Order: sequence, then C-alpha cells, then structure tokens
Amino acid sequence: MHTLRFRQVHLDFHTSGLIPDIGSKFDKKEFQSVLREAHVNSVTCFSKCHHGWSYHDTAVGRRHPNMKGELLAMQIEACREMGVRVPIYISAGFDELALSEHPEWRVIDRNGIGTPPFHAGWRGTLRWNSPYLDYLCRQIEEVVTRWRDADGIFLDIVGPRLDYSDDSLMQMKKQGYNPENEEEVASWAHEVLLDYYKKTTAAARVHHAGMPVFHNCGHIQIGSAEQLRYNSHLELESLPTGGWGYDHFPLSARYAITTGHDFLGMTGKFHTAWGEFGGFKRPEALRHECEAMIAYGAKCSIGDQLHPTGKINRDTYRLIGEAYRTVEAKEAWCADARPVASIGLVSATKSNIAATVPGGVNVTLPDEGASRMLLELHQPFLVLDAKASWTPFALIILPDAIVFTKALQEKACAYLAKGGRILASGRSLLDENGQHIALAEAGIRYLGTSASNPDYIAAASLSSGVPVKAPVVIHGGALKVKPLAGTKVLAHRIAPYFDRTWEHFCSHQHTPDNPASPAKTSLAATLSGDGKVAYFAHRIFTRYRLYGQPLYRDFVLAALTALLGGEGSLLVKTKNLPSSGRVNLMAQTAQRRFVLHFLYAPPVLRGGGKHEGTNAQPVEVIEDVVPIYNVECSLRLPRKVRSTILVPEGVPLEFTQQGGIIAFTVPRVLSHQMVELAW
Repeated sequence: MHTLRFRQVHLDFHTSGLIPDIGSKFDKKEFQSVLREAHVNSVTCFSKCHHGWSYHDTAVGRRHPNMKGELLAMQIEACREMGVRVPIYISAGFDELALSEHPEWRVIDRNGIGTPPFHAGWRGTLRWNSPYLDYLCRQIEEVVTRWRDADGIFLDIVGPRLDYSDDSLMQMKKQGYNPENEEEVASWAHEVLLDYYKKTTAAARVHHAGMPVFHNCGHIQIGSAEQLRYNSHLELESLPTGGWGYDHFPLSARYAITTGHDFLGMTGKFHTAWGEFGGFKRPEALRHECEAMIAYGAKCSIGDQLHPTGKINRDTYRLIGEAYRTVEAKEAWCADARPVASIGLVSATKSNIAATVPGGVNVTLPDEGASRMLLELHQPFLVLDAKASWTPFALIILPDAIVFTKALQEKACAYLAKGGRILASGRSLLDENGQHIALAEAGIRYLGTSASNPDYIAAASLSSGVPVKAPVVIHGGALKVKPLAGTKVLAHRIAPYFDRTWEHFCSHQHTPDNPASPAKTSLAATLSGDGKVAYFAHRIFTRYRLYGQPLYRDFVLAALTALLGGEGSLLVKTKNLPSSGRVNLMAQTAQRRFVLHFLYAPPVLRGGGKHEGTNAQPVEVIEDVVPIYNVECSLRLPRKVRSTILVPEGVPLEFTQQGGIIAFTVPRVLSHQMVELAW
C-alpha cells in the first residue's frame, strides 16, 4: 500500500495560452522558504493543465507558448532539495488544445450537443474511445520516462462518458449494445472506462510497477472495484465551500477507510472553489477542515492555484501554515489508526447493491440522511459496500432503498443468528420483485403502498424518548405493513383527511391528521418480537436529508436504543456537546491506545442569490469558533483503560471504569480535541 504524507498541497496551474510571462517570477529559494514555513511536505505540480499546455519540454504535447524555462522541472528540483514529495498532475478528461484541433474527440450528449458555442469555460470532455486516449498515454509515458523516480501520477477528470457521437453509436451497435437504451449506454461507457484505466495505469507504470497512481473523478464511488483496483491510494475531493458541504467528507471517509487504501481529504484555501484567484477562507475554517480529516483517519491536502507568473502567494501559505502547524503537532496520534465503530451503514448508492430502485429514488439521499443522523447523534459508524462483512458490527442500517437480493437475505439471516441487529427503512426489506418482505425475522407483512402523501408519524410507548407526542408530518409516502404475532410498535402512522389536489385542499401546505385514522393498525415503525429487527415504513433517512426535521432523528434514536438494549449500550454517549459537534473513535494498536476525537465548529450559511455576477452561491462559512466546556463522555470499550490524557497537551483526565464503560469529562473543546485512552 502506498503511504501518503499528512501535509500536502494540490497546486493547480490551469493557465490560458493568452497569458504572458508564465513562470517568469518563480524563485526557487522563495518557493522553498514559503513551503517550509507552511509545514508542507508534499506538493502536486503540473505537467499538463486543462487548457492542454505542458509546463516542461515535450515531444508529445504542447509546451505553453509563453513559459520561461521549465516550470515543472524547477518545482521538482526545489522540492527534492528539501525532501518534499512532488506527485505530477496530468489533466486527462479536459484538454482544450486537443478539443480545438480534434473536435471529433469530444463527448456528445443524447441531444447531439457537445458544448454551447458561447460557453465561457471548458468546452467539453474527451472520449476515451477516441485516438485521444493514445495521445494521453504517450504524454504519461513521456513524464514517467523523464522523471522515473516521480512520487506519483495524478490523472484528473476521470469517469464514464455517456457519449452519443457517431463513432460511439457505431461502436455500441458493433459490440451489441443498444444506444437507444440508457442503461446499455451506461454499461458500454463503463467498459470504455475500464479500457482507460488499464491503458493509462500501464503507461504510468511502464518503468516502475510501484508508481503511485490516482484517477480523480471528484468522488469515490462506493462498491466500485475497478476504481479501487487501479488506484494506489485515494484522494477525497471535498471542498466544503465549493458545493460539497461539511457533511460530505465524513460520509466519504467512512467508506474510504474500509478499502485498505491510504487516503487523504482534499479541501481548498479558496472562499468558494477551484480557480478562485484572490479567494481566501478564514484560517479557523481551513484549520478545522484539516482537523476533521485527521479525526476521520485521513491525511490532508489543501488546494491552491499558483499565479501564472509562478510567484508563490505568501498570504495563502500563511493560511495553510496555520492549519498544518496544528496537523503536524497531532500526527503521532493519527498515523496508522484504524476505526472503532459498532454501526455499519450499508450504502444505497447506485454503484452498490441498489442498482435499480422503483420510483426513481435518488439513492444518494438515504446514505446522506443516515450519515447526518449518526454524526449528529455522535455515533461512530462505517459505510459498507455490498461485499463488506457485517460481523464486526453490533448493528447494521439498511437505509430506504436497498434491494434485498437472495445473497443479501442469506447474509442478513446469518448475521441475525449470531446476535446482530438490523435497522431498515422504506423499501429496504422488500425482495427483488418488490412484492414481499424478504426478511421473515422482521415480523411484518407487506400490504402495498400508502395512498397518503404526506402523512404523520406518532410516538408509541417504545419511542417515549421522542419529545413530541402529537402526530409529526412526514412526506414521501410509506409502505403499508401488518405486524405479525409478537411484533411491537415503535411508532404509529396516521393518515390525513385527504391528500392535497386541485379539487380539494386545506390551508397553506397539507391536510391535517385525521383523528379517526386507524392508528392501531397503521404502523410507521416496528420492532420484531425478539428485538433484533426494527423497521420504518417511511424513507425516513431520505426525508431527514431533504427536510432536516430533528424529530425524525429522535425516532431513529429510539429504534437504535430499542435494538441495542438502552442508551447505555451505545458505543458513545455525550452530554453538553451540541448536535453540530462530531465524535469519532480510532485505535492505534501498536501504541496500545484509543484516540477519541471531538470536533466542534458549526458553519453558517452566507451569501447566495445570483443577482450580481455569475457565480454568487450560498457558502457555508466557519469563522467564529467558540469553545464548548465540560463535555461529558462515556465509551463502551473492549479493553480496560489505564489512563486518559488530553493530547497533544499531555493533560491527564480523571475517569471511572465499570462494566466495560469508561466515563470522563473533557473540560474544553475548541474546534478539535483529542483524548488518548491507553490500554
């Protein structure tokens, strides 16, 4: 496995051919001094940018016409002298020069359009099933031949191309695919992508079989074996202010850490996203983003864009330095750490086992909703693909849209027989035909789909912890299920008087609950008689992602505690830490210690409204980081602990330990606090 360094910079250099004096102000001594002061120990530098220009002499590509010297060669020399790694960036999916000279290599959409003629920006993506792929491979081979000891190759803008060009239509028909069928086009695009992976990876490793390679597609697809096979490590592009948001990275990281690949989180120094010259975020935000990365087991990468002159921006690296000084001080408690979690979240994304979902459900929403709930409940969890073992987990969540195949049914039955617990929702217990409950252990029978949308969910005695006892509105409809003998009620489902239509409606939004609704037979949530399976008839995780109603989270917490035997059976329990705080538990076996991470720096939504300019969007901003005091915590750990210490400060904490539960109080959490629990 390729091991990454903790403090990387991704140094973008997408530079128009119309700009003069490229690299003219690059100063090796200044470059080295600034990187050293910023505590950077790895920098991704450019061979070829999205514009298609190369930043070194080349016999294959096109050297930038206005470049002074060889910028990449100078950067590599500067970094090597100070022991800083230099992975080399090559734009794969974008190449403006190639597109302008070979428009026939462009991806064409289903409507026969490449890119609108007056679009101010990248003019389209390139087809992997065109001669461009050979051109790209020759560029890669040229780079790794000149720099045989390169620290890696980073290939960008990689993914399947749903292409309807004349060439692709002909190739699909020749290979037996129906180009009028979108699913077959997607399958064919996947095969073409595999060809890209094989050829470009082979090109990168033509001299060195261990050359690190990463193919960036902006997100790590859950369950994509090919993506994992051709990557030596993972880089999780997740700029919170660039549209990803602050909850994207934890979800992505909770899957990445299960793959066995070393991985890093990639944020940016920008106020918004890539290409924002003159954009700076607050140092509190950048520091917290890096602290979140190491808390979830990742290394760090911060995106920057070098000025066309090659002069490094000292303001940017003062900002980066504030974050990386903190990271460097904490690395010892984050290296070679493995996650500790009692909950496994089986992903419902399309690349996983929910390949087809009736009703066209957006199958990223269940994952996101469940992830947000668990983060806000301060429960460590891991995201699982279809092949992952359930054995290490006390409880498995099947969110909203899991297709219950025969293999999954066998897996679930074996897991329950060994004492496991399952929380499912929406269609996740239905068989492949969507007609029957596939898991008999759930203790329910499928009766069809509710006619009401929205309807209401109301607490029962087993969900007494839900603070509102009145019916709570929930959208999206529900499955109708009948409890079998012994099955318990977690929550009732109550219908409205009628649905809102053009013929009849009530008030501003929807019709109120009907007190005459048969609440005793209409169930919103159930618990099997043996307490092993809980089920929500609504797609409650999707609804939480869309509406953010905290009461939905309260119902899920009631189900978790019912399944696990009470709140004391949860892996982590906290007091005085708000729901916007985050908790994660890691273990360093070689050092014989657990490391518990607390995070608290809630973002505020600012900006938005496209009234001025073309890029005004709401941005999640972290600026005012306030401390949280006296955070009480109890952990259910598999080992007896001999000490608890605030690190890196080295301050011991008093603790109690009884029945496998260790309890202590953290006096202060400011952005990020680690607690070492040595065994």
